[in-house]
This record gives sequence, C-alpha cells and structure tokens, in this order.
Amino acid sequence: MTTHRRTAQLFTLSAPTPEALREAAREAAARLARADDATLERLCAQAARGPHSGHRMSVVGRTPGELADRIRAHLAGEPVKEVAAGHASPGGAPPVGFLFSGQGAQFAGMGQGLYRTEAVFRETFDRCAEAARPFVAVPLHDLLDPAAGAVVHRLAHAVLGTFCLGTALAELWRGWGVEPAAVLGFSFGEYGAACRAGVLSPEDAVRLLGTAVTLAERVTDGAMAVVGLGERAARDLLADTEPSVGIAAVISPHEVSLSGRAEVLARIVDRLTASGVRTSALPVRAGLHSPLQEPALAELREAAGTVRARAPRLPYVSTVTGAQVTGPVEPEHWCRHLRGPVRFPDALGVLDAQGIRISVEVGPGRALAGLGARCLPGGGRLWPASLGRSTDGTGAMLAALGRLHTAGVPVRWPAVFPGASSAV
Repeated sequence: MTTHRRTAQLFTLSAPTPEALREAAREAAARLARADDATLERLCAQAARGPHSGHRMSVVGRTPGELADRIRAHLAGEPVKEVAAGHASPGGAPPVGFLFSGQGAQFAGMGQGLYRTEAVFRETFDRCAEAARPFVAVPLHDLLDPAAGAVVHRLAHAVLGTFCLGTALAELWRGWGVEPAAVLGFSFGEYGAACRAGVLSPEDAVRLLGTAVTLAERVTDGAMAVVGLGERAARDLLADTEPSVGIAAVISPHEVSLSGRAEVLARIVDRLTASGVRTSALPVRAGLHSPLQEPALAELREAAGTVRARAPRLPYVSTVTGAQVTGPVEPEHWCRHLRGPVRFPDALGVLDAQGIRISVEVGPGRALAGLGARCLPGGGRLWPASLGRSTDGTGAMLAALGRLHTAGVPVRWPAVFPGASSAV
C-alpha cells in the first residue's frame, strides 16, 4: 500500500526566554501566512531541526494559513487546543508512562488516517490483525472504516482491535523516539502493556488474548455497570449480596465497576439509584472480571502455559496486582486478570511514585487520560491522548507529540520529518 501524505503537520518553535518565544512566534506566523501548501512539510521539517531552546511552542494544522491563525490566536490569549507551550528543564528528559486502553473506547474508523500515512503503524497493525484472524468473524481492518457499524462493538473485535491499534501506536511512538519509562494497561489493555514490556510477543499476546475473549464470551447472562462508590463501600455493599456479582474494576477513588449475573446486578443498581448513587450501565453481556468467569480459568491457564512469557524489559505495572511485575509472568496472572478486579488507581500510583508526571494514553479515546487526572489531580502533570476520537488520527498524534516536545521529551525528528537531520 502506498503511503499517503499527512492531513496535518506539526510546527515547532523555541527560544531562551518567554519574550523571545513570543517574538519568534509572531515572526513564524507572518512567514507561514505567506507560504503555500506545497512548502508546509519542508517548513515544519526545517523548524524541527532545531536547535531547541528551553521555552517551546508547538502547533498543529492542515495548512500554513491555519497554523498562522492558531499561533496568532494563542498570542492573543485565546485558548487554542492545537497549540502547546511549555518549558523543557535542563535537568534531563522527563520520564513518560504509557497507559494502554482497554475495550470500550473503540470506535469505527479509529486510526484510519495513521494507517494510510504511517508505515510503522500500518505494518504493526497488519502483523497483529493477521494473528487475530482465527478469533474474529470480520477482519480487524474493517474496524478502520468509519462505516464499520456495530461490528466494532462485538467483544472479540473490540478487544482485539483495541490491542492491534494500541500496539501499532506504541510502535509509532517508538519510531518517533518516545520510549516509555513504564507501562500499564486498563482491563484487556494489560496485554498491550505486557507486549510493550517484552513479556509477550505480539503474536503470543494476540493468541492468548483471543483465547481469553473466546472463553469470556461463553457467559451470556452477565452485565456490567459503573457506580459512584469507593472500593470499600462497594465491598460492604456486596457482602450482603449473592456472590455472582463482584467488583470488576477500581476506576478511581470514588468509582468502581460491578460485574456479574445480570438479574442480580440489576437489583443492586436499582437500589443504588434509588439511594442517589450515580450508576451507568456498560453494554457487556460477558460479565468480565467477575465470578461468572471462574469456569473459564482452567482452560485459560492451560492456554497460558503454552505461551512463552519473559521477564519485563522495562517497568511493567500490572493493574491485576496494582504493583510492578518483577519476574516472569506465570499463567495464573492471566487467570487473575480475567477474574478481576482491575486496580487502576493503585497501578497509576506506582508510576507516580517513580516520578512519572507525563502519561500518554495508547489506544482509542481519552478515557484513561481523564481517569488519570481524576486519580492524580493537580498541576504539573500531562495526560496526552494518542488518538482521541479522531478517525484520521494524524492531527491528534502530532498534537500529542508537540505536547511531549514542549515538556522536554526527546523526539527523533528525522523519523517524524524526512527533512529533519538531528534528534533532540
């Protein structure tokens, strides 16, 4: 497949002082306003060569005029989401965490533009999608079509499609020089994190993930719901309830998801709603991360025993345990994962304790970026989303790259722009 031209470009600026940066931005806006579309990529590549000073700005746009307008609007004090400004500390590059999305964030057409324009993304997606063929009724490439329809929400397609997308995004980040200091994954994003940490090869991750989802789908009388309770309050509530319902995920300090037999969960949700607790149903009949998955665990354990798992090559924080994995991953890990619960705040706290203040969501949507900000509120942190809800993805990915660059994260500019010749 021929690689198409990007639909958006990233322009970067820097200067030694805030005043000098504003002056450089005014000059750049004037220069861009006079440029034509044919020269835009060359101008962006020239700017990316540097040298890059500490005070930085980045802007994403489709045309030179759009870039110029956005720079001017930013200088006038208007909020412009496509513009990022920051300061790169001379004390060294800040560490970056990768947060791998789980199922539920997927949407039709996700990453379509990146598949067309970025060879590394396309090759990785193709590799993973080919390995997933035995587990899906429709090829995962169909999910990249904005007209894909309801198939994108079938559990196997949602889980495996999100894994393929996240793995392809992680490889694109690697190609651009952005290497994570630690990784974690929410729900089935655990497999993406394990793959990026070198615990599983992409093919083995797909095979084990496909097996887990196939087993999980045997449950057809399950349901899931998010409720506005902390973990302790949710456990107290469930102590007096039939044990077919459990905590599927600790989402934030004041929010959990419950999962289990649909009729039992419905009574719990009705009771909570009547008492004023916020509740929200999730469209998952398989009862993931719940007691209903216990009959599947023996088969999953057997399948996991046939997969070669290695010790992590970089810090891999598991949302199964809420702690960093320090040795080989045993088959029982994947059984605990399917049975639940997901411990997102605990795992995120480990990244925070390691000094990671920049966490990139690697997958569709921006749910984990939003959850991260709720779990760890306050300034001094960045939560970029690789893709957001963009079917094209190019502008979103470049905007995230710009935010990382302005914060001082090293970028391999020659891989981003063919005209760039040095890494910063």
